[in-house]
Amino acid sequence: MKTEAFLETVKQMSTLTVNSCRVATSQGQETQYFERDQIRNLKKKCERELARLEEKALSLGTDLTPREVSCEEFSLTKSSQIRKD
Repeated sequence: MKTEAFLETVKQMSTLTVNSCRVATSQGQETQYFERDQIRNLKKKCERELARLEEKALSLGTDLTPREVSCEEFSLTKSSQIRKD
């Protein structure tokens, strides 16, 4: 399952970012720009993965159409649905 591998990559990226920020902060460095850049990189990676999955779904002959929702909006939608359950 490629999604599982993708989610592991996301987890590793977030762990690396958090650890890098801890080190930088302990050395008195600001991390806002680094954090922003890392989040942008992660967002792009999510959007590419979502596009890949949508393309695959379309190629399987399903009735799905490409969405106009960004990865961030998709994530927020799913999070709010999970909380309601």
